[in-house]
Amino acid sequence: MENVGIKEQMERIYRDIPLDKIPWNMATPPEILVTAVTANIARTCKVIEMGCGAGNYVIIFSRMGYDCTGMDISEHAIRLARISASAAGADCGFVVADVTGDLSEWASTFDFAYDWELLHHVFPEDREKYVDNVHRLLHTGGRYLSVCFSEDSPQFGGSGKYRKTPLGTVLYFSSEKEMESLFRKRFVICELKTVDIKGKSGTHKAIYAFMKKR
Repeated sequence: MENVGIKEQMERIYRDIPLDKIPWNMATPPEILVTAVTANIARTCKVIEMGCGAGNYVIIFSRMGYDCTGMDISEHAIRLARISASAAGADCGFVVADVTGDLSEWASTFDFAYDWELLHHVFPEDREKYVDNVHRLLHTGGRYLSVCFSEDSPQFGGSGKYRKTPLGTVLYFSSEKEMESLFRKRFVICELKTVDIKGKSGTHKAIYAFMKKR
């Protein structure tokens, strides 16, 4: 199934929908994400969030002392992120880029990369390119956290790998086996599990993978 027009979809969402109505736009990072970062990543590390949206988590981690950058395909989202960062007095950077595109200029730049519920927007045919990009962004031994919807989650119909959301986007729901197969080519998988994540509209199941660059 082709994920048509993801950039156009995201531009429309961030342009036309108030941030507090966007389902994934959370003011503060989930506890499991904060724990993964603070327990494993030194405050001197350079951190990048792939698919940062309006930049809430980048801003918070920046204010905690991390050297943070956010990347997103949506120009509207990055514009909002920069405005919020300025208002918060946060020293962080944001860049408009397709996470599955050419990111060669960023090679070996970061100590830690994470995507929080981004990967279900990336369909299987683009996932190896995406993971290659994350691998290239990291220093040797760099860490990577990925969290995405599990196929066991009841959201949006509760069955099927591809599910359409009320916003008109289509998401791909993954299994632990798929994630292990995808990541193990480039990373040592330190932890892979299904977890419950609290969102705006309730709790859902997600696959949590914490890794180290080979």
